[in-house]
Amino acid sequence: MTQEVILINANVLQPPVSPVGLEYVAESVMRADLPLRVIDLAFEKDWRACLQRELKADDILFVGVSVRNTDDCSFISGKSFLPWIHEVVTEIKKHTEAPVFLGGVGFSVMPDIVVQATGADGGIEGDGEDAVVALAQALLHNEGVESLPNLVFRKHGTIMRNPRNEVDLTQLPAPARSVFNNKRYETQGAMVGIETKRGCGQSCIYCADPVARGSRARLRPPQVVAQEFGNLFAQGVTWFHLCDSEFNLPLTHAKDICRALIESGLSNRIRWYTYCAPAPFDRELAALMKAAGCAGINFGVDSLDDGQLRRLGRHYSSEDVRQLVGLLNQESFNYLFDFLIGAPGETPETVQTTIERVKEYGVEAAGIAVGVRVYPGTRFARDLKKGKDIDGLHPAYDRKQETPLFYLSPALGEDVTGFIRNLVGDDPRFLLLAAPGEKGSYNYAGDDLLSRLIQEGARGAYWDILRKHAGK
Repeated sequence: MTQEVILINANVLQPPVSPVGLEYVAESVMRADLPLRVIDLAFEKDWRACLQRELKADDILFVGVSVRNTDDCSFISGKSFLPWIHEVVTEIKKHTEAPVFLGGVGFSVMPDIVVQATGADGGIEGDGEDAVVALAQALLHNEGVESLPNLVFRKHGTIMRNPRNEVDLTQLPAPARSVFNNKRYETQGAMVGIETKRGCGQSCIYCADPVARGSRARLRPPQVVAQEFGNLFAQGVTWFHLCDSEFNLPLTHAKDICRALIESGLSNRIRWYTYCAPAPFDRELAALMKAAGCAGINFGVDSLDDGQLRRLGRHYSSEDVRQLVGLLNQESFNYLFDFLIGAPGETPETVQTTIERVKEYGVEAAGIAVGVRVYPGTRFARDLKKGKDIDGLHPAYDRKQETPLFYLSPALGEDVTGFIRNLVGDDPRFLLLAAPGEKGSYNYAGDDLLSRLIQEGARGAYWDILRKHAGK
């Protein structure tokens, strides 16, 4: 009997998030004519019983588990998801002797730490489409795996990481997107994810996207992206979220994606959200995005103090943002600006500048995250290792590596959230990345309020649903 590859979506947080990356990998396995079975724990009431039922066979080649995020990225709640992944891995190992490998964006940010924390046998770092097929074929033929690109594995008590190869996205066919029940995800409130590119060449000091997905933008052909939309639309899916780091980088590709969607005839029948950088962003792109079905944009602005923007490695100015606000408001575009408070150099004065300019510019919706998540492999983490700004680390001492590490500028004092709440008052345009369900929070990781709003019929990006509710 031929041994199967088992791929598991272990993200059980509600509201659910469709496992786009895992689906891309699963289709790669299928194209290689390898036996495949997927297990989606997102809709299982008893996940342990599900694993016991699904893993009782003796013909399992290996089990792959997707790690979407390592934590909720919130300084205030500081919730790590690695204990959950450890629990899943432990349960899997009760029912099969097959090796357990991890993958996904969260895993690729800090693979050695995640393997150590979860008890997995190893994992695939970076692009998984080719790597998972190579791993399966090597195991099928009893060949060594230790030289495989992108592989992370244990050797003599040490976690080893092989060099990474990147997939040529231009050579991949349009995904059928039929592995998971994406319509069910949409019915329960999720927007189904699609990539138009992978990787990011920006120089933001804290961002882990270049670490996980590569430090250059690799573009997918616009017609292939439009066909993927069409494949999902044929299954009844109409709400989408683009998973790109910044949709508008490069600008020409973003416009070409919009044109392809318009030409496909789908644009009046779908709605999608995306992330964008504040610049470059022009009126032509705004018009094309609207015509292509875009329902809202999340801009990673970070600060409106120019000194802070430079320290964060941002390539635009507060004046660029002011002009962007004017364009968006004139075009009646739905948007959220995300701000990051507490990076090195942040003071009460720089925070006040940001809040005042939000009001002065007429920003319609602003999300505020307090504290900068420190991810291994980023420029920020490298600077901290050199001894710079270490006084702002939380937790400061005796930290386990898997515990989320944050930086908060000591100049902001002890009660940063209280200071911010005093500045914003009861202005409903401001949301805070606090604990899930807390009034005015837009942390959706296990948010009962958000789940209730979805059950009542709300649809769209989770930030947009919570923003509209906060404004009532």
